[in-house]
Amino acid sequence: MKITKVEIMATDVPFKGNQENVGEIALGKWELCRFVVVKVHTDEGIVGYGESAPFARTSQMGQKPIVSMLSDYVAPAVIGLDPFQVEAIWKAMDRAAPYAAQAKGAIDMALYDIMGKKTGMPAYNFMGGLVRKEIPLQAIVTIDTLENMKKASLKWIEQGFKTVRIKLGLGDLKKDIQLVREIRKTIGADIKLRVDPNQAYSVKEALKMIPVLEENDVEIYEQPIVWNDLDGLAQINAATYIPVMPHESMSSIYDVKELMDREAVSLFTIKTDRPGGITKARITRDLAELYNIPCVVMSSVELGISTFASMQFAATLKQINFACEASGPYEIEDIAVGSNRIVNGSFIVPDGPGFGVEIDEEKLRYYTKQTVVCDESCQVQD
Repeated sequence: MKITKVEIMATDVPFKGNQENVGEIALGKWELCRFVVVKVHTDEGIVGYGESAPFARTSQMGQKPIVSMLSDYVAPAVIGLDPFQVEAIWKAMDRAAPYAAQAKGAIDMALYDIMGKKTGMPAYNFMGGLVRKEIPLQAIVTIDTLENMKKASLKWIEQGFKTVRIKLGLGDLKKDIQLVREIRKTIGADIKLRVDPNQAYSVKEALKMIPVLEENDVEIYEQPIVWNDLDGLAQINAATYIPVMPHESMSSIYDVKELMDREAVSLFTIKTDRPGGITKARITRDLAELYNIPCVVMSSVELGISTFASMQFAATLKQINFACEASGPYEIEDIAVGSNRIVNGSFIVPDGPGFGVEIDEEKLRYYTKQTVVCDESCQVQD
């Protein structure tokens, strides 16, 4: 089997019209979700799907540079290669583009879909094998009025979610403190609570928040300060028993090593585009186990492709001490058929070939504004 063609699709998808609490974080508001979908074709007619879900305010690359990186460098490098030879493909991609993990990760994701479809097995069999079929999930509550955030939290709990992650960074630390206290009162002591300021704090502000978070039994403290201040992140990590979880600070496998070396992480968040597709997620998982750092699979408000891929990967984790996240199916219009497999706050992992997701090609074309095709002769065609 060999790769014959790669389609690179710039796909813009809106939020669902019935969603009242979506999109706003400390760094800004999503008005539209901009994805990059890849379709990796083979000479046996099997097509694998991959996806990058960038949000430029939290990602090193946005949609346009990912499309350019794929079409100009990465996709031509994999034409003619066997999709089962994952390491050879990564060698070719790394030679073509040393960085750009979010671009290469989309190709990598599609390889696992192809391997599963070729063998008729779920993709998790190529990621380490199945440990569990049900993945507990958290709900996400974005920045809004206090009352609306309370209502949103209760709505998710009514749907069976037992963990709520709230966005902080209201511009006033006192307001954030009030928000944490009020949400905890609203959801009660039995629901797990997480906070994510999305880099909103200085180191001193982040440290000042710690007593409030500990008093309110906050489970995870996600990316409190600017992404490149790893020394500051290490200082915060040392000051609390609450797991500090970098997000924007981890864009590649090299960031994983740096975070561990600096002792700036006590919980790894793994997304299918961070630190670089399924293959780099597997490396992160294994390194984290070696250093006794837990992992949790999180969401980038993604399409069904990435949702199913990430949940296939989550199914291979030996331990899930923290609820994962798969927010795409209930927040945005999707290109997948029946992508919402969330039941009572858990994702039920499918056992069909590949990722087990069916793509609505008509919807994909409808939401795609540009398609670039790299074929066997490496002629890029718009």
